[in-house]
Amino acid sequence: MDRLKTDILIVGGGVVGSSMALLAASNGFECGLVEQDTAAGGGPPAADPRVLALTLASQKILQFINAWQQLAPADLGRFERMHVWDENGKAQVRFDSADVNRSTLGYIVQQDALVKALEKARKFQPAVTGFTGVSPTSLSPDRKEVTLGLSDGRQVSAKLIIAADGARSKLRQLAGIDYDSRKYGQTAVASVVQTELPHERVARQRFLAKGPIAFLPMAEQDQCGVVWSTTPEQAAELLDMDETGFHALLQHVFDSRLGMIKHSGVRQSFPLQRAQARHYCADRLALVGDAAHCVHPLAGLGANLGLLDAASLLEVLCNARAGRRDIGGMTVLRKYERWRKGENFMVMMVLEGLKYLFENQTSPLPEFRNAGMGVFNSFHALKNFIIRRATGMEGDLPAIVKND
Repeated sequence: MDRLKTDILIVGGGVVGSSMALLAASNGFECGLVEQDTAAGGGPPAADPRVLALTLASQKILQFINAWQQLAPADLGRFERMHVWDENGKAQVRFDSADVNRSTLGYIVQQDALVKALEKARKFQPAVTGFTGVSPTSLSPDRKEVTLGLSDGRQVSAKLIIAADGARSKLRQLAGIDYDSRKYGQTAVASVVQTELPHERVARQRFLAKGPIAFLPMAEQDQCGVVWSTTPEQAAELLDMDETGFHALLQHVFDSRLGMIKHSGVRQSFPLQRAQARHYCADRLALVGDAAHCVHPLAGLGANLGLLDAASLLEVLCNARAGRRDIGGMTVLRKYERWRKGENFMVMMVLEGLKYLFENQTSPLPEFRNAGMGVFNSFHALKNFIIRRATGMEGDLPAIVKND
């Protein structure tokens, strides 16, 4: 069987992998995209209730690759304000897009809708060749290229392979890269709910003793994506509850801020961890997204960090090509690793600190925490700085994000 060749081979057809392929192809690289068949078990795939909170930086990346344009208005929720409060006390923190001269702080999109938008965008990009329904079986780098063996017996060679195949990355394992992880002993439960009161484009999050619960505003004024992080035991109970019991508990823990819960869709759970790959690169291999790192979902930054990985790696590769350097060389890939590894680790640790700060109920910490929240809410310069960093308006960002 003839060996297939391409410039860049991406493994993983999710949000980050598809975006990476489109970014590279949009900049003149021939790409292959390896993805397992999601419907391999027969029948249509199960509905996915997960929603993504996308930053302004992520919007720019998705616009650049013509994926944002494929989203229908009914797919796009947006939040102009944020409201955060603690169940143990009266303090609260509010953020407003007007404070940083923006019309919005970010967008809420169902993961399924974004994946479909990326699939549509790929139809307009002939430089991306799909390898569907297969998985990697071997990885063989040499001096000028790397060859990936696929489960159907084919082999594909490239100057660079990019692992975008998630936290349990097969490519990362084939490359022998350690994945330093810490299990949080928490499970997130996701669902889409209909509420009695309109969300008014406000993203709301309440910190509970067992973990935070967030209501994220979707396109319809009475529809929110819910992410509830809690213990595995309570998560199992939430999945088993009938609709009436689930709605009553959800309404209670959320302080009835949006009135009654009138309806909810399918529920799904996923375990939480934070993790960082020991290295973001190896011989002719780079890691992006969850293959490189995982963070707690309390700020909804996971997919956004992955998209920034992809855009940053693209910039490094384009600069290497312009300088006639080998895009798969370690000198080039180390630049990407130095750029993104520190940024991602900082976010990971900030989120972990917030997680433990709000879960600790040992007196007098709740009193100090509420006092601190009150002070922070009145410190407008610091709040605005955090907004600008969190939304991708400032920081060590790739050029396609900086350019308006």
